[in-house]
Amino acid sequence: MRFRWVWLFVIMLLLLAGCQPSYWVLEKDRIDEGSLDLEIYANYLQIHDAVKGYQVFTISEGKKMVVVSLGSSENEKQLEVSNVKFSPKETTVTVKRKPAPTANEKNPFILIGLDKIEGDLIVQDETGYHFEETDYQQ
Repeated sequence: MRFRWVWLFVIMLLLLAGCQPSYWVLEKDRIDEGSLDLEIYANYLQIHDAVKGYQVFTISEGKKMVVVSLGSSENEKQLEVSNVKFSPKETTVTVKRKPAPTANEKNPFILIGLDKIEGDLIVQDETGYHFEETDYQQ
């Protein structure tokens, strides 16, 4: 009988772990899998290379894509996700700046997919700098 309770407990933990919202990073060469709006915005960032901040897009099945850009002043950098925290009040995305192997973008950006955004969205770097939402009109 105890064995069944242990298995039930393990299964419940696995189910709860699977229910947690998650994130992923979309590779730029797969941007066409996100949406046409993402492709248009990525091109917009390279033309308007001073744009620094983030923009949120709704993609398939209601999931979200957060595009964070650094602006041309940091074209020798690239971004990677450092941490994503979900709470009922806010979703916090923390990114890290790294030297880029080659400066091949006028405006470096990263595509961060989120299962959902809970509460307010905060996009920041590891130093605590908060990115502002861009004024891009979708």
